[in-house]
Amino acid sequence: MTLVARHARSSGAPGLAHVPSRSVPRRVVTGEHDVFLPPQRLRAAVRRTLGVELGVVNGAGHLVIEEQPDRIADLVGHFFG
Repeated sequence: MTLVARHARSSGAPGLAHVPSRSVPRRVVTGEHDVFLPPQRLRAAVRRTLGVELGVVNGAGHLVIEEQPDRIADLVGHFFG
């Protein structure tokens, strides 16, 4: 997977996402070692597009939900706590 992420480029780039203005809690999280959506590439876009800071799960890769499900549950739980 690391080799694919480093050397493959999508020819169907979706372009910029249109995000509707809504007053809802938003959180964007990526794994520290995510080779597809690394923190250094996402941080500015998340801040600019959604107005939130990017969360980074230490020690996780692209499959952060599978790798650290308890951490993700904690992050989501803060919206409802």
